[in-house]
Amino acid sequence: MRRRFICHLRDNLVGYLALFAALGGTSYAAVRLTPGSVTSRVLAPAAVTHGKLAAGSVDGRNVIDGTLKRADFAHGTLAALSGASSNAAAKGSAGANGSKGTEGAGGRAGTPGPAGPAGPAGADGSGAIVVRARGTQTVGAPHGATTNVPVDGGTWTQAPGDVDLVTGSATITTPSACTGSFGNALMLQVDGKPATFAVAPTAPASTTVTMPIVVTSVMEPSASSSHQITATLNNSCTKSGEDFTVSDVKVDVIKFH
Repeated sequence: MRRRFICHLRDNLVGYLALFAALGGTSYAAVRLTPGSVTSRVLAPAAVTHGKLAAGSVDGRNVIDGTLKRADFAHGTLAALSGASSNAAAKGSAGANGSKGTEGAGGRAGTPGPAGPAGPAGADGSGAIVVRARGTQTVGAPHGATTNVPVDGGTWTQAPGDVDLVTGSATITTPSACTGSFGNALMLQVDGKPATFAVAPTAPASTTVTMPIVVTSVMEPSASSSHQITATLNNSCTKSGEDFTVSDVKVDVIKFH
């Protein structure tokens, strides 16, 4: 048997060599593929494994965003990357305050806003005459006596918080002489109490003069108060015939709130 196999091999050696050359050439041609001749469509799923890839042949440019999962990375790779990022991003110490910048230009004025609603009316702050008391009778005031001088319309009511001023004038005729006089005057009383006066002069003698009544005030009450004005003439002359005459008395009360 052996002899027959050797004889057969010797008789057909040239043929086997030719067959081997032919088959070897075909295989060589098969593994020398042109670039791009093999695409993903002709590869079976999972045919290309990690061991079949050359070192460095796949980098970030060949990976589609979002396709890699945590399981695709070697153990500890992500932790190392995270630590490096944390160390790189460590917060540094605060720097020194910068110098103050130059002041910017003023902004443009805004448009005026709408007018607000009208406020409530305020209290009347102006003065007003509330009383015009008048004495129109001619009254003789004998020496050494105090004589009442009638005044009409001298009552009024003062409101809380009002300050009232009393002023006026009196027309007086002086005597031809006055002996030992002191303090001749037309006196005004408010509620029976002396409030103000007008001087009754003694000179020039036998002359009719209009004298001002000194301004006085009635201070603000805490509640409404009623008042009355009365008048008298005090004559301190000591001799007979040394009499004054009062012919016109005008008294105004002005309120201020």
